[in-house]
Amino acid sequence: MVWKYFIFYVVKYMDILNFYIYGFVSLFITIDPIGLIPIVHSLTYPYPKEQRIRIIKKAIISSTIVLLLFALFGNYIFSYFGITIDAFRVAGGILLFKIAWDMLHAEIPKTKHKPDERLDLEDIDSIVYVPLAIPLIAGPGAITTTMILISKSQTFLEKGVVILSILSAMLVSGIILSLTDFIIRRVNIYGINAFVRIMGLLLVAISVQIIFTGVVGLYNNMH
Repeated sequence: MVWKYFIFYVVKYMDILNFYIYGFVSLFITIDPIGLIPIVHSLTYPYPKEQRIRIIKKAIISSTIVLLLFALFGNYIFSYFGITIDAFRVAGGILLFKIAWDMLHAEIPKTKHKPDERLDLEDIDSIVYVPLAIPLIAGPGAITTTMILISKSQTFLEKGVVILSILSAMLVSGIILSLTDFIIRRVNIYGINAFVRIMGLLLVAISVQIIFTGVVGLYNNMH
């Protein structure tokens, strides 16, 4: 009898651990801090080192707040606009596929950055919130992934796991971006592009699965 309870809890917590890993990896890939390194470097290099670190910290905190707000209140937004989670899965999956396609070609996704954006280098807040926090870090892909993860969580524990995934992914992304100067000096652009392509391939698989799940859900709701 004791063994049955033991096996039950082991399986239960393994499922929770797998869900956390899935959430963390999905968010990390869509945030893509490695791919953002050249952009962050180009935006922050005119500033002193201490100020560059402060810019990245503020951007990470701001983008974390954005993702947490969508995690906590996204369902209310859906209800207000009459959006079903399956419809969002299909739309979000297509968006993630587009981001992944750009990553496979080692390009910065156009959903994250517009070439005609101009920056005021005299004011750090002009780059902290836009474009660093939004849409580079907390872009449409990260927001979509957050909403899909929340839709998969059925219990308060699973919702807590999603929040933990967000915090973990943002913490690791912040550490990587704070090492931008160090990485730029030691890794050439070809190494960064190779890593971005690998992450893009993983994101393609994730996005296809999300689209498939959404289409099946929409089909079942119609019959």
